[in-house]
Amino acid sequence: MRNDTGKHESMANRISENMPTADTLKLTLYYINQQQIYINMYYCEMEKYVKNFEDYEFATLLNVANRVLSDTSNSVPSMIEAIYQQVVTQDILKKLLKRLDRTTIRGYFCEEKQSVGQILHNFMNEILVMNVKSYILIQTAYMLQRLYKNGNYQKESEDANQEFWARSKNIVSTMKTYMVNASLELWRCDPKEHEKDETYFEITNFLHGIILNKVNLDPNGECSTECDVFTYTTKHQCHNNKWCKQETTCSKIINCYYIDSSMEVCRSGSMFKTNRRYDYIKFGNGRHFGKSMTCSKSRTTHLETYRSRLIFKCSYCYCLCEEGPKFFSERYINMRLVKSNITDNKVVTGLRFVKIHRGIHLQIQEGRILPHGQINIDSVRWIPVEDYNVMNKTYEDDKDYYTLKWEQREFDLVDIFAKEGSVVTGVAFENFYGRLHLKVLTNPYNFKTGSLGLNTTLQRDPVLRYKHKFPKELKLDRVDVPIRSEAHSNKFTTNKYVKFTNTGYEQDAGQTTVPFFDAQPVESAIPVPLIGVGVFHKGRSGFGGFIAPRIFTYNFTKHLEEVINQMSSKNDKL
Repeated sequence: MRNDTGKHESMANRISENMPTADTLKLTLYYINQQQIYINMYYCEMEKYVKNFEDYEFATLLNVANRVLSDTSNSVPSMIEAIYQQVVTQDILKKLLKRLDRTTIRGYFCEEKQSVGQILHNFMNEILVMNVKSYILIQTAYMLQRLYKNGNYQKESEDANQEFWARSKNIVSTMKTYMVNASLELWRCDPKEHEKDETYFEITNFLHGIILNKVNLDPNGECSTECDVFTYTTKHQCHNNKWCKQETTCSKIINCYYIDSSMEVCRSGSMFKTNRRYDYIKFGNGRHFGKSMTCSKSRTTHLETYRSRLIFKCSYCYCLCEEGPKFFSERYINMRLVKSNITDNKVVTGLRFVKIHRGIHLQIQEGRILPHGQINIDSVRWIPVEDYNVMNKTYEDDKDYYTLKWEQREFDLVDIFAKEGSVVTGVAFENFYGRLHLKVLTNPYNFKTGSLGLNTTLQRDPVLRYKHKFPKELKLDRVDVPIRSEAHSNKFTTNKYVKFTNTGYEQDAGQTTVPFFDAQPVESAIPVPLIGVGVFHKGRSGFGGFIAPRIFTYNFTKHLEEVINQMSSKNDKL
C-alpha cells in the first residue's frame, strides 16, 4: 500500500473529470472525493496538534477529538463508512470497469495514461490510505479523551481496531474481484491533430507509382508486348523519349498495367523534398489518380500513345517502383537490442518509436524498480537512441538494421509477455523468415525485496515454433494516406502481420508507403514495471493506419491474496 495522495490528484477525481456532469458515476466519484478531502483536512489538523501538543489548551484538543468522533455525517467514522459502502456494497466498481473499457476509445481510456488494472490498483490504494488515516484519527481521538479523563473508551477503541481490519480486508477482496478482469494494456489513441515527425513517422521513397512507356521496358526497345507482361524487372531504358528523361531512374519495376492512351501528369518536383513522383494524374477515359490540385505549367506534362513502325502502339504503363537507396529513402528499422540498466535495478517502463538517420528505432523508458512493484520516479528517463548511420559500412544490413525491400516488407503484429515472476528489461526486432518480429528481454523480479535477478531471458512469440500457425495478413489494399482520415482509428489489429505497401492509385497515385508509425510515447502517468510489450496496427477502413507500440503494466492482483490472508490473520487475533 502506498500513499500517493500528496503527490497525485485523487483517482476518484481524475477518473470523473472527463465524464458528463449529470453522470451518476461521476456524482458518486465526486462524493467519494469530497469525503477524502474532509478526512485529509482532519488528518492535517490532528497532525498539527499532536506535533505541537504542549502548545495547545486541552479544550482545543478535546474539541477536535469530539468532532472526529461525533455522531454527525461529517465525523470521521461516518465518512470512512460512507466511502467503504460505496466501494464494497454498491455497483460503482462494476460501472467503473465498464466505463474504462478501451472500446469506448475517445472516453477516459484516451485521456488517462494508466491501464485499467493500474487505475483500479491505485484507486484501491487510495481507499486503503483513507482507511488508515481514519483509523489513526479515531484512535488518536480516543487517546485524547482518555488523556483528559473524559472517559475510558477501551471497548470503543477495540471495536474501531476490529472494524479497521475488517474494512481493509473487504476493500482488498472486493477490488481483487474486479482487478482480475481488468485489462493491463496501455497505448495511445490518435492525437487531436497529426504532426509529421512529432506524432507519426513514415517510410519514405520506398514504393512509388511510376509511368513508363513500353518501349523503355522492353529489352529490345519494341512496343509489341503489353504492359502487364512486365511484372518484375530491374532494367529499363530511355529511347528518345522526353518523358523518361524527366523521370528519376527506378531500381526495380513491378506489376505494370495499361490504363489509357492519354493522360495529364502533375509532377511533384524534387523527390528529395516531396517524397513523391506525382501529385495527380488525369486520364483521357475519365479516371483520376491522386487528389486534384492546382498544378503549374512547368510541372504539367501531357502524354499520349504513339505508333512505332506504323504497327505497334507504344503505350504508357503504370507500374510500381521500388526506389533505390540513393534517393534518400527512409526504410530502415533498428535491429539492435536496447535494454535497461539491469545492474542498477532498472526496468523498462515505456516505449516509443523515433526516427534518426533515416532509421526507425523502438526507444525504451527505464526506471529503478523498488519493492512491491513501485518505481523510483526520480530515476525514470528515456534511454538515448544509439546514434548510428546505416550508410556507414561499419554497420551491417540484417544484423544492425533491417532494410525494407519488395521481397521483404512484412511486419508482425504481436504481444510478447514475460514469464510469471519476471518483468521486461529490453526489446529488439529480428528477421524471422523475412518478417520483422519483436522479441523481449526479461529478468526475474522479487516483489518483496524489489531486486532484479541477473539471469536474463529472451522471450519470443510462442507461435514461431509452429509454422502451421503463422498469423494471417492484415491486407491494406487501395488505401489512402492515414492522416487524411477525418475520424479517429476504430480498428485495432494484433496477432497478424502487415506488409508495407503503397497507397492506392485512385486515392494517392500510389505515392506513399503505409502504414505509418505512431510516434506518441506510451508511458504510465504513474510509472510501473511491465509484464509485456507489443506492436499492433490501428486505423480505419480505407486508410493505411499506423503501427503503434503498447505496454502491459504489472499485474498486482496476484499479490492481493497474500494481503487478504495477512489482514484476516490480524483480525482473527483481535
